[in-house]
Amino acid sequence: MSLRKWGITALSCVLIFAALAAFKVLEIRAAIAFGESFPEHSESVELAVVATTQYTPAIRVIGEMVAPQRLDLRNELAGEITRVGFESGASVRQGQVLLQLDTAVEEANLQAAQARLELAQSVYERSQGLFQSKATSKDQLDRAKADLSTARAEREALKRTIEKKTLRAPFAGKAGLHTFEVGQFLMDNTFITTLISQQDFIWVDFKVPQFYRPLADNTEVTVTTIGEANNQHQGQAVVVAENTIIESANRSRQYRARLPNPRGQFSANTMVNVQVPVADTESVLQVPALAIQQDPLGQFVYVLLEDDANQGYRASRRQVKIKHLGAKQALIESGLQAGEKVAAAGAFKLHEGLLVFARERPGQKPSAPMSEALPEVATDTASRRQDEGNL
Repeated sequence: MSLRKWGITALSCVLIFAALAAFKVLEIRAAIAFGESFPEHSESVELAVVATTQYTPAIRVIGEMVAPQRLDLRNELAGEITRVGFESGASVRQGQVLLQLDTAVEEANLQAAQARLELAQSVYERSQGLFQSKATSKDQLDRAKADLSTARAEREALKRTIEKKTLRAPFAGKAGLHTFEVGQFLMDNTFITTLISQQDFIWVDFKVPQFYRPLADNTEVTVTTIGEANNQHQGQAVVVAENTIIESANRSRQYRARLPNPRGQFSANTMVNVQVPVADTESVLQVPALAIQQDPLGQFVYVLLEDDANQGYRASRRQVKIKHLGAKQALIESGLQAGEKVAAAGAFKLHEGLLVFARERPGQKPSAPMSEALPEVATDTASRRQDEGNL
């Protein structure tokens, strides 16, 4: 009897457990069916097409603007100022009187020298007549000739002194600042002003380390002023000269380039950035910098493979080798082919095999030749994340 009771109890437990298991299986199947009724998880990204572009490796160095004509004017002789012929910062003509020093004493001496010259000329002419008539000696004629030459030299010396006290502009240009007033006494060799010529071009001097190949004449470089982005000026300069030696202090070659300056937007002594090509132009693949992702295994992109069944794409991770990573564009050395589609903005949300719906990257056109300076490899990560967050 006891065994029968135990058997009934065991059978009841088995039936209860079987019922619970069947209920749980049905519950799980219902949950799976409910989950499968929802669409597959997907992400939305910006699509970019791998393009081919021409790239010129370049470096960025610091250069200096140099005026084609620049002169620090000084007076050679001391004296009192009787006239100031220019305003601070004004444009002056070639030959224009800038400062006139007092020449009253020199002009009086010049009149006396002129009188002595006329007397010496008269004495010499009479001596010539007397010598021809043999009424005077050759010695007297020579003395008269020497006196004439001395008087003429004294007059010319006084003229030169007067000219030296008249400071004129040696060439047309723009004068610097000054604080001179009429009546002020100047010692000799006093700095007057800096005169800079106003031409339609300006020189740019810069140095390139010796381990880069020498630049040929007429090589184009890009010059950009240093300052706020909305206050920068940029222009294309042409290399016109190279220094004859490599500088021993820094082992660099110094070059001079000619930069058009028709509007005078570039000023002498200004520090500028000079982008210098250091290798030949080559054809490379280009993708947006936002497409480049990185993890401990290296840099990679997500290639978008068409999924016709879902009318979208599937994300496929692809390792790439970067030749140059700029602020906006990345140049690919290997890992991609031209024409392939990659995820740009929003690529950080993807993983292998994920369903992706993509929109074309706005403004994507055939790429123009690139020449981006190598020091710009560091990317502005904050701006990249902000762009991706806006997706």
